[in-house]
Amino acid sequence: MGGMSYEPAKDLPTLTESEWKDRPPTEDLTAAKTNLTPVFWGLLIVVLDFSFNGFDILLDGVGYLLVAIGCGGLTVFSPRFGSARLLSWLLAVLWLVGFAIHGEIARYYGLAATVVNCAMMWHLLGGIVDLTSRRNRLDLATRAGRMRIAYVAVILAATALEWSDSVSREMAPLATVLVIALLVVLVIILHLIHRVRADLAH
Repeated sequence: MGGMSYEPAKDLPTLTESEWKDRPPTEDLTAAKTNLTPVFWGLLIVVLDFSFNGFDILLDGVGYLLVAIGCGGLTVFSPRFGSARLLSWLLAVLWLVGFAIHGEIARYYGLAATVVNCAMMWHLLGGIVDLTSRRNRLDLATRAGRMRIAYVAVILAATALEWSDSVSREMAPLATVLVIALLVVLVIILHLIHRVRADLAH
């Protein structure tokens, strides 16, 4: 974006010659590209989150199922994809259960779903860090590492604001900033996944 540059994180692994020879074969990298496709579209469905008269036009549950399916084919590259898959299944179940939850408990249900969502995104992007590091694309790995921190930070800030007893009209601008920040982070994450898919094609 703009003039921003990304320096590789020092703690990201680089491959030795022997590890590079043992990297997944070309067909596995093709499979990785294929499985990132449902991850991309699943996240896009969740991000758009259109609704009409309280009914989701683009079902979040379907989005989480697509993410789970995609992550299932990526576990060979990182166990973090396996964790993201399980958490995505859990989010799909929580989305379905949410239709039966009303009243004060709905607030705690929303908090639980937010925590699981943060954990899913943390592991998903962590898997992308591992995948891109194995490809020696430390620029993409570094960006994925930064985006998972940014995502969790914005979500936690928004959740803290939502649960604060001091929310008032004066806090409305901050809430707007957090919403915009979250949208920006999500767009960058989607673009990152698209970049990784393109890189796997070469």
